Amino acid sequence: MKKITCLSLLAAILFLAKPTQAQTLIAVQNESTTTFYNSLDLAITNATNGDYIYLPGGSFKITVPIDKLLNIIGAGYNPDSCAASGITVIVGDFNIKSGSDHGSLSGLKIGGSIAFTSNENQFINYYSIDRCNMKEVSISPRSSNIIINECVVSGNIDGGLAQGFQLSKCIVEGSGISSFDSNAYFINNIFIGNKLLQVSGCSFRNNIFLNSVNYYQNVFQNTFQNNLFNGGYGLGVNQILLNNIIGPVSTLFVNQSGTAFDYKQDYHILTDSPAHNAGTDGTDLGIYGTSSPWKEGSVPSNPHIQSKSISTVNGNLNVKIKVAAQDH
Repeated sequence: MKKITCLSLLAAILFLAKPTQAQTLIAVQNESTTTFYNSLDLAITNATNGDYIYLPGGSFKITVPIDKLLNIIGAGYNPDSCAASGITVIVGDFNIKSGSDHGSLSGLKIGGSIAFTSNENQFINYYSIDRCNMKEVSISPRSSNIIINECVVSGNIDGGLAQGFQLSKCIVEGSGISSFDSNAYFINNIFIGNKLLQVSGCSFRNNIFLNSVNYYQNVFQNTFQNNLFNGGYGLGVNQILLNNIIGPVSTLFVNQSGTAFDYKQDYHILTDSPAHNAGTDGTDLGIYGTSSPWKEGSVPSNPHIQSKSISTVNGNLNVKIKVAAQDH
């Protein structure tokens, strides 16, 4: 943790002291050295297996695929919690290929899509996406154990019939999820969309479906346990239904309206809501359930810049930075 904290402070100081480099300073860290690049493509291309890539606030373009184990960490995507550093915006699509096993993305606002792609006899195993705001996600059938946690997804999620997928504590704006065939888990999410397409043998637990699930196709033998269907549901036959709450429900969130995610809305469950303490573990349904709920501000787990001050006194540059360590 000391190494990461020092790296973050160094990157922040350079970022503040050199405004002309503010949008391009990217740190690539391995066990022994730290190297700086002025583009994300160069950072990815020159990084070696197992490296960490730290991006400050700013906009960065990506055109190259990721085919090695890399952990790419931004400053975050929430404008309020990133007021001092700025949010990290990625322009372009992430193409995650074979060789990227055990890699991760965190703290990014991704303007394009995320696609897991692999050729015949090539596989992607274990990859995590954490505290990102992104569009569509598509997964190759030769992928397994893809985990998406505490993210905002504005488009659809296509599972590609991959195995071992998990979506937890996410807000999904897109119209629905598709192409999941067994061994996929959907836990403590908020689904604004209302479509399930070709989903079978999967587990849905402690989720909130804000709108009626009224469009389904090839949906069979899923387990729906302790979910809330705010507008009812039409899931067809051959489902396992356990302890679900069927709406409409007038009392749900502290502050939520409309059909899109909003930073100003509050998705905490009201204490008089039927979703309060209604999960399989005795905690709330939705993103603030479990023993490790959605993190306020959605900042990544590395040290976070809370405030900064720059002044010039007698020709000397004074830089003050307040950095907070993260507990998770």
